[in-house]
Amino acid sequence: MSALSHVFSHRGLFVTGTDTGVGKTVVSTFLLVGLRASGIRAGYLKPAATGIDPSDSMGLPEDLQFVADHTLLDSPDLRCPLQFRAPLAPWIAGRLEGKEIDPGRIFDAWNRLRETDEFSVVEGAGGVLVPLTENFLIIDLMGQMGLPALVVCRPALGTINHTLLTLEALVRRNIQVAGFVTSGRADLSDPAASTSPEAIEAFSDGIPYLGHVPPLDSASLDPKSPHFPWETFHRITSELSMSLTSVQSEENEQGS
Repeated sequence: MSALSHVFSHRGLFVTGTDTGVGKTVVSTFLLVGLRASGIRAGYLKPAATGIDPSDSMGLPEDLQFVADHTLLDSPDLRCPLQFRAPLAPWIAGRLEGKEIDPGRIFDAWNRLRETDEFSVVEGAGGVLVPLTENFLIIDLMGQMGLPALVVCRPALGTINHTLLTLEALVRRNIQVAGFVTSGRADLSDPAASTSPEAIEAFSDGIPYLGHVPPLDSASLDPKSPHFPWETFHRITSELSMSLTSVQSEENEQGS
């Protein structure tokens, strides 16, 4: 058993972001690879995906395809229970297709996956205030799942405002935040990229910046590669371990 297995057993992490296209899928895949290389049976869940190409013979949502291209992905239907064609918020996309969205399907799939997954990496759709139904947002799903959140943001101008708004929304809902990471190409000569994390930490009452996840391909997503960002991985898992231990202590107190 790995050193992390005891703390991470039957737990998970919800990977959310400040917007769509900020790198949630790359970060989720990176975490899956690192966790599995650390001896943890980590599994992926994408509760809802939109923009599905009906002409694609594989029929996999783009996010699931990226995960499948870089690590093992079984039971794809369970791993993305809500899928829609239009590249819109799930509520709008489902309405255009005449589909009624039942969030219960997400929990049914998650419960089945947890029979084999030791740890769940759950990737949200867009940002935290994206609607799944007319009265149910991604942040509502996060609250009901009860997992710590990792926020993914851009390493560029504007990210202070976007990230602080996201963190504030999560804190107001009493959702535990493990920290935030930047993802994508970072111009280190850009003052916005180098100074934004410090400002976000300062104005979020110390929610920690856990590092940068660069663009990753098959070679750099190999855990044996010198380009695999292990330093960021260890920061995330260290902070997550403390978050999960805190949650476990609270649960034990409530049950005593």
